[in-house]
Formats: sequence, C-alpha cells, structure tokens
Amino acid sequence: MRFVPISKLQPSMLIARAIYDQSDRILINYGVRLTDEFIKKMEAKGVIGAYIEDDISNKVIVQEAITNELRTRAVKSIQDLDIEATINLSKSIVEQLLGSDSILLDLVDLRTFDDYTYRHSVNVAVLSTMIAMGMNFKFDELTDLCLAALLHDIGKLKISDEILNKPGRLTEEEYALIKTHPSIAYSLVKERWDIAATTKIGILCHHENVDGSGYPFGLKDQKIHRYARIIHVADVFDALTSKRPYKDAYSPGEASEFLMSSCGSLFDRDVVEVFLGYVPIYPKGSTVILSDKKRAIVSENIKFNTLRPKVILEDTGEEIDLTHDPQYRNITIIELETNE
Repeated sequence: MRFVPISKLQPSMLIARAIYDQSDRILINYGVRLTDEFIKKMEAKGVIGAYIEDDISNKVIVQEAITNELRTRAVKSIQDLDIEATINLSKSIVEQLLGSDSILLDLVDLRTFDDYTYRHSVNVAVLSTMIAMGMNFKFDELTDLCLAALLHDIGKLKISDEILNKPGRLTEEEYALIKTHPSIAYSLVKERWDIAATTKIGILCHHENVDGSGYPFGLKDQKIHRYARIIHVADVFDALTSKRPYKDAYSPGEASEFLMSSCGSLFDRDVVEVFLGYVPIYPKGSTVILSDKKRAIVSENIKFNTLRPKVILEDTGEEIDLTHDPQYRNITIIELETNE
C-alpha cells in the first residue's frame, strides 16, 4: 500500500486502510474504490489523504505503532480527563510497542484540527516511549514516561479553543495564558498517590529548554528531568509536522533539521540522536522525489539511517536501497509528496 495526499487521489483508486471521522467511525472502509463523491466527502471532513493499494505498492506493508482501537481509547480517556483509565492505557501502549517486531513509526498521521490536542498527546506518548526504548528504559520507567506524555497537555483543556486555535499572532496576555498549561496540568495530578513523582515532573517541565530559556522555571541541562527532555523533543516534532489553523505543517525532514539545529539550546542532544535513529523521516508508503527527478515509494526504513530508506521506483518497480546499494550512493531524497 502507499499513502496518497487528498489532492492526488483519483476515482477508482482502491482504499487499503479504513478512513475514520473525528468520532472514529468508519468514513470509508478498506476495499472500497474511490468515487468523486467519496473524495469530496473526505475533503469536507478535513482528511489529508488515504492509503491505497496498487500493483507497484502491493508489497509495501504499513503497520500501526499501536492499534486504532487502543489509540481511540487513549484519546477518549484524555478527552474525558479520566486519569485512572489513562494510567491503565499507558501500560497497554508500552506493552504493544514492546511486543512489536519493529518500533519504527511508519504511519502517516491523519488527524484533523478539531481533535488535535487529544491525538497529539497520544502521538507524543508513542514517540516518547520509542525514544525511551532506544535509551534502554525499564518497563516501569517506560510506563511512567508514557503516562506523563499522555497527560502533558491536559492543562490546555482548561484554555479556550479561541486562543489555542487562533489563526493570527497571540497577544502577550494570550501567550502568557498558554504558558500556564504545564502548571495547570500538574495541578490536576499532583495529589494523586497512584502517579509517580517523576511522571508529574515530566508533565510540569516539558517546555523547559536546556539553555534555560524555557518555562515554567527556566531550568538548564541535567536539572531538567529526563522524562521532560524526552517529551519536549517528541512534542515539538509532532507539533511541527501537524497542520494547524495558524500554520502549515513542516515536512518530517524540515522538522528533523530543526531538532538537530536546536540541540544545545532547546533540546538534549542525546535525546535527539536517539529520536532520529528510530523515527523515519519519510514514512513507509509515502511518495518521494529523488535527486535524479525520479518518483519513488518508500518501502522500508533503515534503523539509525532513516534519511536513506529502501524505495520502489515508480517507473520500473525496481526496489533500491539508498543506504547499501553502491550505485545509488549519490542519490538523495529531495522532497516528500504532500498536498502542496
């Protein structure tokens, strides 16, 4: 299967993965062929694209990091501020990731504006847990970190959508209010005996920068708990690669460049290096443009070298390994196909 942006979808294309609406009801099921009416329906719902099946991509298998059912339950627990359910779900997320053959994250995120905060929190939990697995965290540490990531933005549920989704520049007063969300989140969990102190610190300090320019305390370097340093990287990456009412999405490559260029100022260098080793810059099934102008579909990501995956050339169907094939060492990926 491969991912096709909404602007590139055509009637008769075969849906390879079900498309869900904001309530996680099936909008278009897998195995259905697209029509003009279906495509217009997807556009009206804010769907950014779909996975389709065709001859050239039929060997590409795209796996979810966690099941849609678990993702839906986690989103609902955050939306309902059901802390007890979220505690239990953090363990389920860790168990699913530990049980996976590969923890490379390959699925393109299909969320829309309206449920951004909730799905963003689940994405950050998955990304943070993947980083921590790469750093050899123990199971209890993974679940404590995962819970902190799931709850890191619950303070925003107490801030109006008009401010959170404001298309224009925030006023000083509005930005000051946004900066209170870690403290609000902390206040919602600080009295709970069933949540570890380190989890609470991760929630409270996920906007601290290693150079001391962050908030709420202006902590520096190792004075920032490692849970917070991990969540900070995952949070910013997911936010940058998301389209919002007030900004366009960065490409994964652009977001990765930002992480690398901000090591030592915003982010912990060790955390960023592990992140870049485990999170594919070009998701499996996505279409890329190569430096020789050929189009290709990403078929497999290479751990620790995610900038140079295996790809299938659209014109010939040949699979090439940009990391290991000597004849392609001078070929690079210059663009990820999007709706632009």
